[in-house]
Amino acid sequence: MVACKISGSFIITVAVCVDFRSVTALVRGVAPESQDLYKPGSPIHCKGEKGETLSVQFEAVNDEYCDCADGLDEPGTGACAGQEQTLFHCPNEGSTPQLIYASRVDDGICDCCDGSDEAGMKARNPGVAACTNMCAEQGKIEKEQRAARMEELKSGLAKKEENQVNAVKEREQARADIQRLEAELPALEAALEEAKKVAAEAASTDMQAEVEELRKKVAQQQQTIEALQKQVNDCKAKAKGAIADVAGKEKPAEGEKKQVSEYAKWMDGAGETPGAIEGEQVGEEEADDFPDDLDEASLPSAPTVSKGSGAKSEKSKEVTEAETKVSGNKAEVQKLKKKATNLEDDTRLGYSSLTKECLSKHDGQYTYKVCFYDDARQDHVSLGRWKGWEGPREAHFTEGQMCPGGPARMLRVIFECGSKDALLDISEPSRCVYEARITSPGACDAEDAAKLEKPPVKHPKDEL
Repeated sequence: MVACKISGSFIITVAVCVDFRSVTALVRGVAPESQDLYKPGSPIHCKGEKGETLSVQFEAVNDEYCDCADGLDEPGTGACAGQEQTLFHCPNEGSTPQLIYASRVDDGICDCCDGSDEAGMKARNPGVAACTNMCAEQGKIEKEQRAARMEELKSGLAKKEENQVNAVKEREQARADIQRLEAELPALEAALEEAKKVAAEAASTDMQAEVEELRKKVAQQQQTIEALQKQVNDCKAKAKGAIADVAGKEKPAEGEKKQVSEYAKWMDGAGETPGAIEGEQVGEEEADDFPDDLDEASLPSAPTVSKGSGAKSEKSKEVTEAETKVSGNKAEVQKLKKKATNLEDDTRLGYSSLTKECLSKHDGQYTYKVCFYDDARQDHVSLGRWKGWEGPREAHFTEGQMCPGGPARMLRVIFECGSKDALLDISEPSRCVYEARITSPGACDAEDAAKLEKPPVKHPKDEL
């Protein structure tokens, strides 16, 4: 036969079931799995202010006086507020169990949906309105939220598996392409050297042809000069003959002084004129005596220089094309090596979709852009370059643009499970240290399903 009697207060609730074999005590503020620490008639052991071990009698538990520095003797009151080792447990039947700091116990504010944190206040002040039990309503909302998250988790896990399969294929293809391109490079470099050699030979040939053409031009110019010199000499001879005839007709009488014209004087000294070439320059009066048939048609034609065959430009084009192929090959190899490196870690393949495109979001003031394995920006301000992963669901971008007076900007990325990659928001929790929340299939974990089916106890730090 089993006899049971229930008695209690706001300090300790005791349910005594006597079947001559067991005695069970339920202590306020203590989680079911920790009730064994508190046994009627047995002392509890805790830490004192100086770290020493204290032994506190069971009767002193929840007596509103803090004996233990870790609050172990006051799990159901606010007497040991300020410490974080012993927290008040809210059963929250119908919703999710919760832990709160001792400072929130019996403070007149309902923190637990079942109101258990304010039971002491109600017992001391019967006139105070009791907290309304909201656990049923809250539990219903939480259940709906968990169901939606469960569907998102399932979609995210499927997408994660797809990412992993595609990433392995892309990694293998990148490695194969690297081998192919590296094998092609020697032939491309040889073709480039050959093109340069042919271009050099062509340039040498063109130069020799140009030299010969210039020599011909010089010879032609010399012939033109000689022809012009001959015509000038002929004109001078004719002009002197005409002057002699005139002088003979006007010969002065004996004893009469010979009159010499200014023109004759000028002609006699023409060869001594500075800059004259063998006396070829004549005055304006003498120009009238030049023959009328001295025109452009009688002069040798001016030499011309051909523009060349254009072989040099064609050869340069071939060299340019060969250089483009070599540089293109090397650039593609570097790009593929970077891609293969980013897909090297098998544990991160679920995040491979992040390499496809940058994530961006405008928050009403700035446009943020996050490019994984590259950099992150706030408009044109650098928030840092990719540093690497920090744990399973965190990554860092560091060494961004310096803030005035320091430090350098950095971005911390916190990942959440989602069926697609999306930048949810970016904040600045401390000066020049930014934090982004991003959903990605890579952050989904099958173990999260168990947590959704049976949520863990809420901790006060979960609110941060």
